[in-house]
Amino acid sequence: MADIIVFTAINELDNAEELITEMLEKDLIISGTIFPEVKLFFKWDGKINIDDEIKIMIKAREENYAKIEEYIQNNHPYLFPELVKIPVTTGSEKFKTFLSKRAEESN
Repeated sequence: MADIIVFTAINELDNAEELITEMLEKDLIISGTIFPEVKLFFKWDGKINIDDEIKIMIKAREENYAKIEEYIQNNHPYLFPELVKIPVTTGSEKFKTFLSKRAEESN
């Protein structure tokens, strides 16, 4: 089963695809999903800003999180990339079984 979901964001689609592909090749993650062209709203220096970004959702094993974090920190174009880890505690049993088998195959 995917023990965690990790979210990050990046500036370009090519960069998102490269991050996911390389983490798959290194067996760090089970899968990655790209949400292209999302809008980020934030306040900076008292002004509301709107930027385009690419959101990435990663399914992975908990034991790989430290390596995933290290990989993203070292290969991400942002100085302080977003990294949000969410534990997977519920979900479809069939899908969790499928992910568990996929994770075992990649190890």
